[in-house]
Amino acid sequence: MLSINTIARVAVNTVRALESPAAFDTGLLLVQDPAFTDSRRLQSYSSAAEAAAGVTALDFGTDSEPYKAAIKYFAASPAPGRLMVSCCPEGEDWRTALDAVLDRTAAFYGVMICGTLTPDQWLALAQHVEAQPRPLTLFVPVTGTVASAIADGGILDKLHGAQIKRAVPFYCAAASDCAAVMGTAMGLELSHKGAAFALCYKTINGIVPSELTQTEVDSLKAMNCNVYVARGFTHFLLENGTTANGQRYDEVLYVDKIAEDLQNAAVTLLAENPDKLPQTDDSTAQFINRFSSILMGYTDRGILASSVWRGADLGPVRNGEIVENGFMLWADSYDDQSDADRAAHKAMPVQVALTPAGSIESIVITVNVMT
Repeated sequence: MLSINTIARVAVNTVRALESPAAFDTGLLLVQDPAFTDSRRLQSYSSAAEAAAGVTALDFGTDSEPYKAAIKYFAASPAPGRLMVSCCPEGEDWRTALDAVLDRTAAFYGVMICGTLTPDQWLALAQHVEAQPRPLTLFVPVTGTVASAIADGGILDKLHGAQIKRAVPFYCAAASDCAAVMGTAMGLELSHKGAAFALCYKTINGIVPSELTQTEVDSLKAMNCNVYVARGFTHFLLENGTTANGQRYDEVLYVDKIAEDLQNAAVTLLAENPDKLPQTDDSTAQFINRFSSILMGYTDRGILASSVWRGADLGPVRNGEIVENGFMLWADSYDDQSDADRAAHKAMPVQVALTPAGSIESIVITVNVMT
């Protein structure tokens, strides 16, 4: 019997899967555990009932902060889809504990500690989070009196003074209340795959508003600390949804998502292209076209928008000019590439200018009455 390969030959190619993207809708609870074993280093739960059973099985009672935090996390509306809980040995540095999780998975975005830290320890952990190659955000409970919260040398003073971008401080009665804010942020991301959201003015299920005076609210917000308060008789609001350096949480999140989408698009273009990409301007055009289609999706979702560029002149972008659709991309010509970069088979760097759409947080209403 003759082979049919001379007529039709099948070529089977094995394609290596790309690294999975970060899970921007998943939070992590780090818990010190007196009964630690390596099998307790990482657990994953997809509902409040599952988390309650799982945390109880880890020997944390219903009155413990880990149990309360897990329940409050899933109380968010819309609810998040997953919570990861990592136990670590008592006395282990929290930075080491986080690294141990990252050695196993990067499929989470929010991080919260169930434990007591000094202001210096919070700062060290926040700086460690900020230095990670994969984007993360630390949710920081701020408890005690307002006076102690805003005092020199306190948590807020440390985080605000260092202008930490990846920490969300939240003034609350109990540390576990902060898990409700993290759950809200994760749930909003899970439910907004085709639209944008802002964390500011959201209702936080599972906790009660703080009873603060306007002066106390102002003093906390002056240090970029978030508060949950009652306005009027019917509005329970998280204000202002900021990180410790004053940026809005959602704006940090969306820049993280854009960066990861562009990175994955570049790898995909290189890995899936059946031919080589030559070091020519035509190849640059392929990258820019691929990136443009991704960024246009963020414009359609209301995350980017046409706006005046208010920064310094950057490449072809000039101060005062309109950036259409909220983004502009460019790269220098390969005619200007150095010999070293050409020998290293590098592409010309692609630069991106973004103008976020922002979000409305206040309004003035003028009522004109004819008399």
